[in-house]
Amino acid sequence: MNLKRFIYLGALALSLSACESQLEIDPISDISNANYWQSSSDVEGYLTGTYSNFRSLIDRVTYGEDRGDALQPGSRGGVSRAHTQRLDNENGYDWKVIFTNLHHVNMIIKHTPDISFGDQNAKNRILAQAYTMRAHDYMLLLQMWGDAPIVLNPTETADKSTKPSRQPKEAVMAQVLSDLETALSLFPESSIPNKYRISRPSALMLKAEALAWNYTVLKSGDKQNLTDAIACLDEVEQCGVKLVDNYADIFDVSHRLNSEIIFAIYVRFGEYDSMYALNFTESAVQGQVGSAVNKDQIPYSNGNIAAPYYAPSAKIKAAFTSADKRKPVCFIEGINKDGKVLFTCQNKFRGTPYEKDRYYDNDIVVYRLADAHLLKAELLCYLGGGNVPTAVSLMNKTRNRAGIGDYSGPTDQTSVQRAILDERFLELCFELKRWPDLMRAHGAGTINVYNEVPNLNGKSTPLYFPITLNMRDYNENLTQTEGY
Repeated sequence: MNLKRFIYLGALALSLSACESQLEIDPISDISNANYWQSSSDVEGYLTGTYSNFRSLIDRVTYGEDRGDALQPGSRGGVSRAHTQRLDNENGYDWKVIFTNLHHVNMIIKHTPDISFGDQNAKNRILAQAYTMRAHDYMLLLQMWGDAPIVLNPTETADKSTKPSRQPKEAVMAQVLSDLETALSLFPESSIPNKYRISRPSALMLKAEALAWNYTVLKSGDKQNLTDAIACLDEVEQCGVKLVDNYADIFDVSHRLNSEIIFAIYVRFGEYDSMYALNFTESAVQGQVGSAVNKDQIPYSNGNIAAPYYAPSAKIKAAFTSADKRKPVCFIEGINKDGKVLFTCQNKFRGTPYEKDRYYDNDIVVYRLADAHLLKAELLCYLGGGNVPTAVSLMNKTRNRAGIGDYSGPTDQTSVQRAILDERFLELCFELKRWPDLMRAHGAGTINVYNEVPNLNGKSTPLYFPITLNMRDYNENLTQTEGY
């Protein structure tokens, strides 16, 4: 094995191992640092490893779908406490995986400027990706916990005396936007050189999401947030992507990186083939696949590769009309010989049947053009007035592809806001967008999320995660989330 690759892997292992520091991250050893950061190839190798770590952060139901309304218990059962909305200081989630990724991103941001590159554009592109990734991680902390520590340097020494406290949501948002501005100033091109890597259009998508969150959830009251976010999405729409004609092709393994994709996470059999959708896909050893007369149409696994803890919810199933072409793409029901529905599983990420079994090796779509269109429609609606008809025309792009025709409902601002939320529910179902969408809609007054999500009905569970006792054991300076 190449010595520097060995050092990198050792350094990565150190920071992923037993964690007892203030943020549950162990320091990279000084020996590893002294030997590793020498050349541009070292930086490129470290970035590749960081993308692998980033994938493990993205590839989870917890942040995007668990607390929403698109899933319900599946045939295996065992859904999370986030899904049941039974969270408290003893039963919650920590942010270790996020701060681990932040550590590696901070390593790149710290060490790259001092390293000579033959191509300055290559150096700038790496730094731009790192700053965008850091902004993403802090955006995720903001969405799930609200207040969060802001740590901009890697944990490189054994000094564990520094125990940062949580910073207000507004400070976290300011950091997100600052990092994105730095990233956008560094990208050497406006196009997408590699859809498996963060690009300027990816950073613009994230900036639009952040500004939308600032306006709705954090209630900035500044409509410039909306106009700036719309400008970001205007640029994304001009970056060379276009809607595909066939909705199913967006996700199919034979159409990877199609024209609609802006940014996707690389998944391949034998390297990483267990993307999150297996958690709501049927397994022959755990369910009733054998009794289904349409068994051959179902993307089930023979063994335990699929783990149907969840299933598509009754709510998402009922939301699709019979004419909607997306309906059979998003879910499939197992039917017995008497016509009874035995189970429902996702059908969007079908994976690939190999010799021994089916593996779920679909790429994880982070950003695509339809998402940009519908987010822009949402923001235009918040601006109101003459922007509302423009919002409807954007929504009609995905509606018409789905075969359900132009929107014909009420055209007042509140009704259209609700219609756009519902269209995002259908178009982006199971793509890890639902909980942030619900939070924005709740903040904007479009819905009351406690009425919208069945598992929140009649409850007062806070919308942010608690700080668990284990997190407090590592860092007594962490204050509890309001409401716990």
